[in-house]
Amino acid sequence: MEYRSLWTGLLAVFAALTFAGCSQNDKMRPPAVSFKPQNAPVVPRSMNQMSREVGIRVSYMPKSTYARKRASSMTPRFITIHSTANPKGDANAHSRYLNSGKSRSLNWHFTVDQFGAYQHIPTTETGHHADHSGPGDKYSVAIEMCECTTHNPAVIYNKTAKLTALLMQRYGVPLRNVVPHNYWSGKNCPAPLMTNGRPGYKWSWFISRVDYYYRCLQAGK
Repeated sequence: MEYRSLWTGLLAVFAALTFAGCSQNDKMRPPAVSFKPQNAPVVPRSMNQMSREVGIRVSYMPKSTYARKRASSMTPRFITIHSTANPKGDANAHSRYLNSGKSRSLNWHFTVDQFGAYQHIPTTETGHHADHSGPGDKYSVAIEMCECTTHNPAVIYNKTAKLTALLMQRYGVPLRNVVPHNYWSGKNCPAPLMTNGRPGYKWSWFISRVDYYYRCLQAGK
């Protein structure tokens, strides 16, 4: 009876570990998004050209902040798109907030508004933005899109798509690994690109823009 109890316990532990492993592996392969490719002519761009079009400003959080003390090194496998849910804050305001350390454990890599993008931490360093230290935090670069009411959303979406394409090119991230925050957590985020709280036609449109700008980079090699 003791041996039977021991084997029963070991099998239960093995089954639990197997299930947990399968769940994480499933998360590491997102479903492909169906979208209609943009039919605009592909305009070849170098990475430097597209980077200038995005307007990236580097303003790293101090290494003394709590969020960066908790960080680990990372090779990006995913790009996670968020939105700030802040109608008043532009990218500069979010940069100041992160640099102050008031965000505690929360941080991310980029914030984009209509004027450009602020980079808050290196893209080879983990952030804390997606799923409480799960694979979304461990393996993805996070981009926050501003919802500032005084900025043009279409410009923000296009700059975000260009930045996403740049990161895909730099790190070899496939298009299917460009995911909304919703993918990791089920949260309605990025809210402006969700449909009834889930990826739908607006997300497909955004992915088509990312695909277009990625093809522009490929043509500009």
